[in-house]
Amino acid sequence: MRVHLPSVLCCNWHLKSHFFNYSRNYQTSATECLTFPRTPLPFSSLPGPFDCPGIGSLINILWNGGLKNQHEIMHTYHQKYGKIFKMNLGFFKSVQIGDPSVLEMFLRTESNFPKRMEIKPWKMYREHRGEACGLLTLDGPEWLAMRRAVQARLMKPKEIFKTDLKINEVLSDFIEYMDRIRDENGLVSNLYFELNKWSYETICSILYNERCGLLKQKCDEDALIFIKSVKKMMQYLGPMLVTSVELHKKINTTQWQNHTQAWDNIFMTVHRCIDKRFADYSSMQKDDLLTAIHSDKLLTTNQLSGVFAELQIGGVETTANALMWLIFNLSRNVHVQERLLEEIQTVLPPGQSPTAETLQQMPYVKSCIKESMRLTPTVPFTSRTLQEDMTLGGYLIPCGTIAMINFHAMTWNEDYFPDSQEFKPERWLERKSALNPFASIPFGIGKRMCIGRRLAELQLQLALCWIIQHFQICATDDEPVKALTSGLMMPSRNLPIALKRR
Repeated sequence: MRVHLPSVLCCNWHLKSHFFNYSRNYQTSATECLTFPRTPLPFSSLPGPFDCPGIGSLINILWNGGLKNQHEIMHTYHQKYGKIFKMNLGFFKSVQIGDPSVLEMFLRTESNFPKRMEIKPWKMYREHRGEACGLLTLDGPEWLAMRRAVQARLMKPKEIFKTDLKINEVLSDFIEYMDRIRDENGLVSNLYFELNKWSYETICSILYNERCGLLKQKCDEDALIFIKSVKKMMQYLGPMLVTSVELHKKINTTQWQNHTQAWDNIFMTVHRCIDKRFADYSSMQKDDLLTAIHSDKLLTTNQLSGVFAELQIGGVETTANALMWLIFNLSRNVHVQERLLEEIQTVLPPGQSPTAETLQQMPYVKSCIKESMRLTPTVPFTSRTLQEDMTLGGYLIPCGTIAMINFHAMTWNEDYFPDSQEFKPERWLERKSALNPFASIPFGIGKRMCIGRRLAELQLQLALCWIIQHFQICATDDEPVKALTSGLMMPSRNLPIALKRR
């Protein structure tokens, strides 16, 4: 596919200017004004934990709880070593960023084709099976061409707002489904998996105009296989990122076999959904995302499978994860639920469902979601690969270094979020100048920000309204629930939550 560089560069400059204009209302405090030496110090002089040749700082991480505790370890390291430090993880060296002021400096130098840390297990699978890459696994002009082919359908609010009817149809079924599966005390045995069913039904309706029956008495086994396969794939992703994937593949380890089988199931489902939609193309209503993007004729069928595999994974797993943590946070804050219900009832007459339009009158609903994603992010970090030497935080960072942007180090920072461990949605209703826009970035930031952000936000906002309208969310105990890193942030135990009918 040809990419016309002049128009691409113009487009990227516009996006970059728009993003940094967003932050101009934020007033930098004196404590945030960083001063660095005029001559940058060498990378070797950066502070950081002990580095063992060949394995880097993995021993330190294992000693402090392992990869599952990575987010808390990074938070502690930033408190010890500062806003920026170096750390080698297995086979790659990294610079760890845990401060919004340093992050802003870093993003201002971002190239026209920003590169994420390579997700090598995913890429090697695609090479192994001949499957197409999507936006998470592509780089350079090929990535930008694909991004431009889909972003008009996914990043424009007026396009996303059109999906509210489909989202509400699934939510109506979901509320009835939850009524059926709750026990007499309002308990749901595996809430996260039930939320996965809701998110799968929603994303398939939006992507393919297809309902799978997961919220009915009988459900599609392919859909359940997809959900379970995504979880299995995510389970093996972290360990394979910090070890040699080539070695896993060469000796055909159990990890490689399970990872491959999971991806085989994922692509089998995606190909089936695409083939089925195209087979019914002439007879069905053309209001789904696949049909819309296909009609633009910017991507081949093979490219569509690469894009939609990643969209379907994100739509199923990350959206359900965000809603799960939101429900948990609300269960521990009854007063927030009461204020939410009051706002919803003020805007909506009895029996009326929320819409994309009525949500614009519900700032507290949006604030609750922002606060939940600050306190309990769905993912612990995002990343970039430096494509040239650069000066950052007073140090010269060499080309090829992985820049890891640690969310918890910023969102749990008392300098930016006072009472950072408390759930306070009202902080997002304060004047814009009070919050640093770089301090909480749950969907990533810059040109490689999550392509599904607007869709996920709409799903979460509508789901929150429906749940609060119909249920009181109750905590069944007040013991701590630890978050563990397993691809996404997962609870250490079944969430102690009951849903009581209003």
